[in-house]
Amino acid sequence: MVEKLYPYSVTDEKTVEIFLNDDHCTIGHVILKPGDALPEHSTDSNVYLLIVRGELTLSLKQTETKIFGQGAVVNVPFGTMLGMSNSSDGILELFAFKSPNPKNYPVKDK
Repeated sequence: MVEKLYPYSVTDEKTVEIFLNDDHCTIGHVILKPGDALPEHSTDSNVYLLIVRGELTLSLKQTETKIFGQGAVVNVPFGTMLGMSNSSDGILELFAFKSPNPKNYPVKDK
């Protein structure tokens, strides 16, 4: 068999999982109920957020706040402060693609 299967959770419960982690990229899966949020953090690679259900409230660099709906794909560059929350009345579900895999990201010396 050539193909690989990467299962992820199908639920309405709060979920934060990484279901693919190979040399090229990682794919995470996030489900947030209304009012839920993830801690603000600095991105450790280029991140592409694909919203498949609901609305994502995204805070970038502690200043910009935008809302993106189902079907949107949002790129957040490496090293950006990122906060994600669900301020809507429905379930938020998204996939976070990181490329390259953070373990392979070229980091500049400080």
